[in-house]
Amino acid sequence: MDYDENRNEILEWIDCNIYGLNYSLEKVKLLSLISEVFERMPPEDRKILMFQREVRFIAPITNNSVTEQIFIDPIAVGNEQTTLCRCTKCNEPHFTPKNGRYDMMVGVWLICLSSDILNRSKEEALYTIANELAHVYLEYPNSESRIEFIKMEREVDKQVIKWNFESELRQTQLKYMYGEKRIQNESSIIATDL
Repeated sequence: MDYDENRNEILEWIDCNIYGLNYSLEKVKLLSLISEVFERMPPEDRKILMFQREVRFIAPITNNSVTEQIFIDPIAVGNEQTTLCRCTKCNEPHFTPKNGRYDMMVGVWLICLSSDILNRSKEEALYTIANELAHVYLEYPNSESRIEFIKMEREVDKQVIKWNFESELRQTQLKYMYGEKRIQNESSIIATDL
């Protein structure tokens, strides 16, 4: 697959998995930023995020960018006899009777991007998106402990560096990798496992 085909596939996938913006200049800019992050990742990591982690973007609605894992019943009321759940043995979704036993429903990772994401520098916006995707990739939930939170953020930043976003990381105000823990307006990158 050549570069243009790959880029079009990524853009199409993002467009199908982004919510909160109708077609507008802001949506086009956001699609471009998210696409650039995905394009710079190793293909195997990109596939994990796109097809195994069930990432959805909610944009832009919050004061801070946050990542949350939620579990949904995709069939809901539509089928009262069965539901879709994830098997603990093979980790694949299966239809299961509602009165049957299962551990969890289908997990979806929501990345809720901050309302000012398009007002930031391109480097900071790319870093923020890469950081949120690294939370999903590493499957890091929120931690109540400040020490645990900082430890997770350092691991997330290591993943961001592996994806070749070290330059963007160094240009942002929020850096755990280099000892600077300044958080602008208490905004932080939080992963929550609901």
